[in-house]
Amino acid sequence: MRTLALAAIFGVGLLAGGVAAAEPYSDPHGRLTFNAPAGWRVQPQNAGGQTAVLAFNAQNDCFFFGADNAATATSSADAARNTRDPITPQAWVTYATPIRDFFEGTPPTLVSQSVDTSGFWPVQRAELRGPSKTVYGAVLIRPGVEIRAFCSGATSAAAYDAIFASLAHPNDAAWQQAAETQRSQRESHNAEVTAQQQAQEQAQAQQGETAQQQEQTNERRRRSRDPSRDH
Repeated sequence: MRTLALAAIFGVGLLAGGVAAAEPYSDPHGRLTFNAPAGWRVQPQNAGGQTAVLAFNAQNDCFFFGADNAATATSSADAARNTRDPITPQAWVTYATPIRDFFEGTPPTLVSQSVDTSGFWPVQRAELRGPSKTVYGAVLIRPGVEIRAFCSGATSAAAYDAIFASLAHPNDAAWQQAAETQRSQRESHNAEVTAQQQAQEQAQAQQGETAQQQEQTNERRRRSRDPSRDH
């Protein structure tokens, strides 16, 4: 049933190899990685242009997607790390609606959303409701890639915290190093700009003070040449 439901989303079948025992999963197309809990099974899909994976046990289902995003392809790692504004409610609905096993082909209702910034990379989180299921979602943004996960079966979002925390991209280590370098460069540049502004303000203040002192000197000289100005 779960196999058919996921295949219906994309109109494709399982990849060769079928169902595999659960273990840390790395997308062969290089779009995502995650850790499935012990006892879960993992089914990768041939989704034509994006990565799609189903992980499940008897009580829970989680769908994982890795999609190329041309809009962020030229973004820096530092920019991706600092993408902390919540994505739009419509984006959540657009991402989730095709998962028929959860939403039966109807747009879900977005119940709540937040952005978890406790880790190096922000994680967008949301609770959505379909006709018969409550679904918990996560979206991660990387340069040129979006990683999405939607899980259902548990009674609270906390049940999927470990799964969502394990979501990553194979290039994360290099991107993290790049983001830290870019942050350091940005902070150094900002500090240099601030120092230049302060130096300019101090120079302007000094010039103003010098001009005032010169005017006072000139006024004293005028008075000394014209004693009548004192009466």
